[in-house]
Amino acid sequence: MKLLRLLVVFLFAATFVLHAHVTVRPQVSTAGANEKYTMRVPTERNIPTVRVEVEFPSNIELSSFDPKPGWEIVYKKDASGKITGATLSGSTIPPREAAEFSFESRNPREETKLVWKVIQVYEDGSRSEWTGPAGSRSPAPVTTVKASDNKQ
Repeated sequence: MKLLRLLVVFLFAATFVLHAHVTVRPQVSTAGANEKYTMRVPTERNIPTVRVEVEFPSNIELSSFDPKPGWEIVYKKDASGKITGATLSGSTIPPREAAEFSFESRNPREETKLVWKVIQVYEDGSRSEWTGPAGSRSPAPVTTVKASDNKQ
């Protein structure tokens, strides 16, 4: 019985670790569409997340970022004033919990993959960089943009 209980705890922990990376939904969107995206940030460590830095794909036009109580949003802009990223801070995401942040943007007109690079900063200053390729230990969230007749 003790071995069975240990196995259940291990499987639960393994499932949490395998799914404990930043995601952006939807994973499939339509070319040229205005889309509401939701970024889900889980805290997989035993210390709270205190800051989230996101770099937006260069081929989108961010139109708004929904306010979240307790969180301050500071935008990063390029020389032309286009929003290229955002830093969210001022609150925390406790261990084994997640927070969702929503924003709207206009997708590019052509089919492509949008790569959302995210850096998660913890209370002790350590970081999880969700900037790698699919299948890596720290994959960046990706949205596939398809022509309107191909949206799934």
